[in-house]
Amino acid sequence: MPSIGRRRRRKRSALSMPVKHHSIVTWEQNHVRAAVVELAQGVGEMLGVAAAPVHGVDPSCRPDIDRWVAGCGRALTQAEDMTPAVCGRKVVPDHVTMSIPGPITLTLPVDVSWRRRSAKQGITLGEMSHLMVRGYRKAQDLLGTRYRDLRVDFVSGAVSGIQLDGQTVLDPIGLHGQQLGIEMSFSLAPIEWIRALQEVAGQLNLNLTAIVPDHALCSTAATDYEALLVSLYDGATLLSLVRCGRIAWSATLEQGERELIASVASKVDATLGERTAHQPDALIRAFRSGTLLPQVSDQVSSAFWETLRSWMSGMASQYRQKQSDSWAPHHIYVWDVTRRMPEAAMALDTPFWERLLPFERCPEIVLLDTPMVPNVLDRSGQGGDRTYLVLRALARHLVGLFVPSPSLDRTLAAIVASGGKA
Repeated sequence: MPSIGRRRRRKRSALSMPVKHHSIVTWEQNHVRAAVVELAQGVGEMLGVAAAPVHGVDPSCRPDIDRWVAGCGRALTQAEDMTPAVCGRKVVPDHVTMSIPGPITLTLPVDVSWRRRSAKQGITLGEMSHLMVRGYRKAQDLLGTRYRDLRVDFVSGAVSGIQLDGQTVLDPIGLHGQQLGIEMSFSLAPIEWIRALQEVAGQLNLNLTAIVPDHALCSTAATDYEALLVSLYDGATLLSLVRCGRIAWSATLEQGERELIASVASKVDATLGERTAHQPDALIRAFRSGTLLPQVSDQVSSAFWETLRSWMSGMASQYRQKQSDSWAPHHIYVWDVTRRMPEAAMALDTPFWERLLPFERCPEIVLLDTPMVPNVLDRSGQGGDRTYLVLRALARHLVGLFVPSPSLDRTLAAIVASGGKA
């Protein structure tokens, strides 16, 4: 890794100064992906992208620092080595932002409001910053009571809604009004993971700017005022309410692709002589390819539908616990992180799912894909397929942080990074 030793770490935070070049790293199932990003005029340009195998990136595993450093360094070096072909010189950024798998995180929603002294004066970024600090401190109080037995800490936050005098507004800066309220959601991650990623960045002589859950990054593709995001991982499903591309809340269902497949196999009669509970993946592959005996195929089909009904019922129950008095948004974005369960999205496009929740109208199912992430250009020509969705979404996250105009996202990120200081 020849370029690693030439990195120089800056002392100042990237959030407090203009940054043109930035490294991004996504930690995914069995892989780490990296890119070098150039930020300019509200667009992120990926100058180089790469991936390297890394085992143990899983909620059930403890971080393996040495292995992670080696894999991350390899991916970063390969991405940096691509930059001369794009911009004529090698680009080696000092700052890095990383993603982590959503299932290891918790989402803590809070809302705060205050009555302004002068309704005739325009709202300033300073006022919003003050209110966001209050929201962060309220979240800290909730953490100390609700999750006091867990070793977790804040990694990121989002403003999911703003109300002015009872009306929803997208950008309050400069508007007049008296009662100002905001809804926020904070992501918390295990301290062990936070320290591991800090150690990885430190050993690579990089300043770690931020850590963001991958499902929160991918929510940027859901541009509706309200939508649902279903993120299907290997070992869990996250159901999230998304407002204008930002997570309002997330709920975890302990059923991922692995559990769904195992459940299907366990329901098939082993006396039929086919591969069942001992080889669930082989059974499902044979079912999809149409090579099973007819009676076995019928059993698998019935078991699949029964399993998917249970999965959907679990998500509906989670939604009702969070939004008991609310209509459900009809846009459903589906992100199959495993890329191995097409039946999940198909199940959500059935009358059974439509009857489970009070949808505004017939649900519309949208499969998340890389081109849906806005304001990112792939100049490397290598990061366009669906496997680079999280990496592209992370580049989009940087664009939102470093826009030239006053940014609520950057202000909140600085509050989280500083531990609640305005």
